[in-house]
Amino acid sequence: MQTEVPEKITIQGDAGWFSEALQNIIKNCMESAGENGLIKMICMNNPLFTEITIHDNGMGFGKEDLHHLFDRFYRGKNANGSGYGIGLALSKTIITRQGGTIIAKNHPQGGALFTIRFPK
Repeated sequence: MQTEVPEKITIQGDAGWFSEALQNIIKNCMESAGENGLIKMICMNNPLFTEITIHDNGMGFGKEDLHHLFDRFYRGKNANGSGYGIGLALSKTIITRQGGTIIAKNHPQGGALFTIRFPK
C-alpha cells in the first residue's frame, strides 16, 4: 500500500468509527486487487474540504454494480471474498453521519476509486 498524507491533515469525528470505515474500504480494495495488487491512499487539504482517495488496481466495478455499491447486503456480480455486503454500506453510514461524503467509481486507468470528503 502506498500513502501520501501531508502532516496537517485533520478530520473532526470519531476516530474509532472512521477507522472502521477506512478498514472496510481498504479490505474491499485488497480483495479486488489480489495478493500482488497495489492500493494507493492520497490525502489532501484545501480551503473547502479534506479529501481522501483510495485507488486499487483490481478489476474495478461492473457497470451494473455502480449504483448499488453502498446498498446494504449488496454483493457485486464479480465479488470475490467471503463478505456479506455490509462493509461498504457501513462505511458510507459512518462517513455521512460524521458530515462527510463518499463516492465510488472506476478509475480511468483501471481499478476502483473511492473519494471521501469532509468539509472544513
